[in-house]
Amino acid sequence: MDGTTPNVTAHSRAMPFWEDVIADMEATAAEYEEMGWNTLELHPGDVTPLWTEQDDEFGLDVLVPDNEFEAVERLLDDGIEFDAFEVYRAMGDHLVFVVVVMEDHDEDAAVCYPAYYDVRGAEKMLREAMDAGTMYTYIRTLSEDRVQFTHDDPTVFQPPDPEKSDDAESTDADE
Repeated sequence: MDGTTPNVTAHSRAMPFWEDVIADMEATAAEYEEMGWNTLELHPGDVTPLWTEQDDEFGLDVLVPDNEFEAVERLLDDGIEFDAFEVYRAMGDHLVFVVVVMEDHDEDAAVCYPAYYDVRGAEKMLREAMDAGTMYTYIRTLSEDRVQFTHDDPTVFQPPDPEKSDDAESTDADE
């Protein structure tokens, strides 16, 4: 089984939920904008869990359109430094859906993006993140241009606790 096999069916199973996840991301971005923040929303075409044994790295690989990737690069070139992040989680059909907000508090700038993974196919990725004490997301294009975001609290990417009523998590982050 290669590194992408567990997510093959996840993509099609995510589609019934995807409009709601995108709407949640847009509502989250709107809340930031109401507070005076500049936001950038990313719209992934696919998300794949990675783990070291298969991919030489671990985390979520998030494929975005070239123009959105270029907008992320421009932010970074302009000196945006993400110092915190928030993760909002939900579950459906054994999939974990997240909306990630990378934050630069000095510049009041945020990048928002949704992602998902199949709980049953991401055990290695989740275990590696917990062992390392960090989680990564890789924002990339089809031509493999990439930006790596580092999240210093991998627990917020774990499946949400059904006992917990608030699935929003906020923490400091490194780019």
